[in-house]
Amino acid sequence: MHFRFMKKFAIVAVLAITFAACQKEAPVTIPALETYRDGLNLFVIDIPTTWQQSSEPGALNLYNTQDAWNRFAEPTSSSKPAVRIHVYAKNVGGQTLQDVVEQFKTSLRQQQAEIDPDVQTTLAGMPATKVPYVVRINNKNTIYGFAVLTVSDSSEYAYECQGFNKDFKRYTPVFDTVETTYRIIPKAVAKEQLPGNLIPSLTTTTYSNNYFSIQYPDNFSATPKGPSGDIEQSVLIQGYFEDCTIEVDVLDAKKLTVDKIYAQNKKNYPNSTGEKTTLDGLPAYRISYSPVRGIQRQVYFVVKKDKWIRVILTWNPASQKKYNANFKQSFEKAAASLKLE
Repeated sequence: MHFRFMKKFAIVAVLAITFAACQKEAPVTIPALETYRDGLNLFVIDIPTTWQQSSEPGALNLYNTQDAWNRFAEPTSSSKPAVRIHVYAKNVGGQTLQDVVEQFKTSLRQQQAEIDPDVQTTLAGMPATKVPYVVRINNKNTIYGFAVLTVSDSSEYAYECQGFNKDFKRYTPVFDTVETTYRIIPKAVAKEQLPGNLIPSLTTTTYSNNYFSIQYPDNFSATPKGPSGDIEQSVLIQGYFEDCTIEVDVLDAKKLTVDKIYAQNKKNYPNSTGEKTTLDGLPAYRISYSPVRGIQRQVYFVVKKDKWIRVILTWNPASQKKYNANFKQSFEKAAASLKLE
């Protein structure tokens, strides 16, 4: 009787472990998607709305979480699920698809990657080559990946996906779904369709509410927001790029001075530098840092009538360089124009 009980218990335990393993390795659900248009207007793709993104003209990186971004930067830093989608377009002159594929393989070999046989496929309706590969980091971390490459109108277009260990297979439905939305914009069309709010205008307009007014480029849009958490009022000022913005928040100062607010909050901005400045003639602080790789940010603190006004300037230096734009200068001019009621 005891043996029979132990046997049944063992069977149940094995089934439970098997079920748990299957549950853990089940494919993830396809998330909601939104359309992303490249800054150079070379490609369009639908991307997961909740994923972290880092972009520059001609390239886009997507990570399923912020932890994933950190893990790809430091592969042994975490064991949390981590996958990445990398999309880019670049001019390759007279190079053929085979030339592009061989160059990509050369970069993989420099990473000691194991390269599987090519697969002939399509990308955005164009003949393409899929290059599967494996990069073994250590005995606990392996990156599985593939890149789909094509050449059109003297440009290389690529769709690359990577995932750690079992995450790669679990996220395959997401990789496949996003790939089907990839569209190449012909260069002649792209040049005609560059948006008018690509870079800040030199002409300004004014946004105002009960607490402040601010001047900003007149080809940008100001979108007021309602209360959210500690924020009583807010406005987001943005042009074409989602990573080049001005945000102004109004919070309760709780009878604290700007010095005390800065002292309490500076820990929220790691690897930053802070300095005293003025806004509208009042003592203020400016914090400068990089929230993610490739993005720069300045945060201003000022207090008036027991209201803490926080101004957040964010810009992408790559976009600024590519278009000879004046994001940083334009945004700093906007911050300097702030008038408090």
